[in-house]
Amino acid sequence: MNQKSRAFALLIGGALALSAFAACAPDSSDGTTEQDAASDVRICYDNLGGGYLDDSVTKASVAGVTVVAGYNAAGTRVDDAFSFSIATYADGVFTAVSAGTVVYRTADGELGTVEVVPAYVTDPGYQYSGGNVDFDESGGEEQLGHTHDPSLIEVQGSDGRPVYYIFSTGWNNRSESVTTGGMTYGNAIHVSYDGMKTWMYLGRTFDWETRDEDFVDTKAGRFLYSEGHTAEDQGFPSGGNGYSASDAGWWAPDIVAKPDGSGYWLYTCVVDGSEYANGRLEGLQLDGESRLYSRACILLYESETLDAGSFKPVMDENGEQYAFVQCSIPRTGESHDVNAIDPQIIFDEDGNMYMAYGSFGSGNYLLELDPATGLRKDGKTQWVTHDQIREYIEGDGGIQDLYVETSDAIGWKHEYYGTNISKQNMEAPVIARHDNVTTMDENGTVLEENKTYFYSMHSYDGLADNYQMWGGRSESVWGIYRTTTDQGIVYNVGPGNGANQGNKYMGAFTWHNKSQGNTELDIILPGHNDLFTTNSGVSVAAYITRQSGNDGNFVTQLHQYYLNSYGQIVINPNRYGGEIDRAVTAEELFAYTDGGKFKMVVSLNQQDTDSGKRAVNTSRDVVLTQDPDDGNSGSIYDGSQASGTPIGTWKMYGDGYIVFRFETTLKGSNGGDSGETVYYGVVRPAWLGDQNRSGFTITCLGQTGSNTRSMSMFMNNYSTMTGSGIVGE
Repeated sequence: MNQKSRAFALLIGGALALSAFAACAPDSSDGTTEQDAASDVRICYDNLGGGYLDDSVTKASVAGVTVVAGYNAAGTRVDDAFSFSIATYADGVFTAVSAGTVVYRTADGELGTVEVVPAYVTDPGYQYSGGNVDFDESGGEEQLGHTHDPSLIEVQGSDGRPVYYIFSTGWNNRSESVTTGGMTYGNAIHVSYDGMKTWMYLGRTFDWETRDEDFVDTKAGRFLYSEGHTAEDQGFPSGGNGYSASDAGWWAPDIVAKPDGSGYWLYTCVVDGSEYANGRLEGLQLDGESRLYSRACILLYESETLDAGSFKPVMDENGEQYAFVQCSIPRTGESHDVNAIDPQIIFDEDGNMYMAYGSFGSGNYLLELDPATGLRKDGKTQWVTHDQIREYIEGDGGIQDLYVETSDAIGWKHEYYGTNISKQNMEAPVIARHDNVTTMDENGTVLEENKTYFYSMHSYDGLADNYQMWGGRSESVWGIYRTTTDQGIVYNVGPGNGANQGNKYMGAFTWHNKSQGNTELDIILPGHNDLFTTNSGVSVAAYITRQSGNDGNFVTQLHQYYLNSYGQIVINPNRYGGEIDRAVTAEELFAYTDGGKFKMVVSLNQQDTDSGKRAVNTSRDVVLTQDPDDGNSGSIYDGSQASGTPIGTWKMYGDGYIVFRFETTLKGSNGGDSGETVYYGVVRPAWLGDQNRSGFTITCLGQTGSNTRSMSMFMNNYSTMTGSGIVGE
């Protein structure tokens, strides 16, 4: 496919503003949404006719452009030359009419889009089947089955509309072709042409047939399978452990556009494939040693396109592939080590480039890169030996010296591994940047304006035992990343440990009282997520979830996220269905809610799954009532009726913001204590998978006193919406 990269926000890390006064986009003085030329913007039309919308979400000001094409909701080009059936254009203002996309051209020839979506999201048409096919990667499926460790990128298609790609972990059967859908070398690629709702498998970044030589004979292959070992079977692991070089896998990529617009960089990690299998611990056994080692390294590939099979290694002047980070980790014994996996790229507001990565036992790390070359800025791209690696870890001034067993020891630097940004048992760091953040309290007092914040997320615990998404916020890309109260850092001892710190954005949970025949998945072991913002301002968290009761089946899901009035990330608990990010008023919320009833999920510092890999955190019913003298505030009651003593109060303010205050710390469905009495969040439209209909969701993050942990809380309303597409088939 012949597509050019869109430089608008992706080249500086995908950072767009999510402001306290801009639910969709910056407002102009006449109340319309105002955008610069050659940008992408989303507006909405009132598909229920309730009259709750204003011009800030139904109009967009883009002056001096020419409409060139229109596409309806199905993606078909419309005959209307001026696309008035989708949006009218007069006096430099687009006004929403019906679902679709208008493409326009600026005076200098650049293309931009105005996407019109329903104010109340309609059936996205991506329901799960309820069978194993939901977890299948190939065959042109609509879902992201068998897709692990996602990384997103957006490009502009040849017709001006956005196209989205997900790059993910590849699997390790080298005998399959790059495009067959079988397991093979390289990372998997999926594409979406309908705004990230449905996806199609394309192939792999490269495979055995597209390589210049056998992987075992490359520098990376020799490091993984023979460096430091001189036995006759050099090139393969020793010790009779049964795994071999064909077990290598390419994990957890990050795909980014080159800042000069010449193509794409693919940061990925290759791992040796050793594991605990057939009752035996696997790994590389070195001469004269009894312990086994597991190895990985982070590598760089490049391509002018995003086509399957097009990526080639970035080589030095000697024809060897550059190395970013390497590890050689003992398979037994306690060790605060560094694992060379899970690279993620972030740009700061000045265009400086960084890579977060790792790890597990000692936390995650950050290195600065050169945006001109994509390589380490410090020039440390030469391959190192096993002995050098162990010296970096165990020698004087090494990682194990720097690692101090206190929760406030964070932010130290190592000459090879970089700056420590989180601590202990976690992996898969991702950092997102948001500019022009304005914050306010519930009284409407502006606290900060035009701030730039960096947000980190990390996967706590093991991917098959208690994966959860935690993190923090910082004014610097280097950290320190802190909780909503500024009292905690990103620190994980283990499931439910009282010393754990950080913002818990999402853990495993299930909705009770699902609609009849509902096939929506429970959230099971969520983690290894990407944070991504489109050119039109939609921010999504893409993460792995697993089949309830079977952690071997997994799928990637996308959920929209927002910033609450304090500028903290809150994640929509429902899958992204194309819904617009717009403020919802209390009047509108209660107009479409059955008797003020909601389902509520309370996150806890706990093990979120049982031994059978099923969610132990279940939603429960609560009722919100409105104060007769102030419809923007009221009480909250436990149960399905507003009876007895309320457990707290709520108040809506600003652009769809909400605050909850509870009389005592809020409890989960199993009686566990969240430790929270105060939550700040947003109210937004959503496709409610548990009810298979359009409705509203409330998503919050705790901000209580001097807590070092901040817990998320979600609600879905019992929706009464009806109409065309409002209820799923």
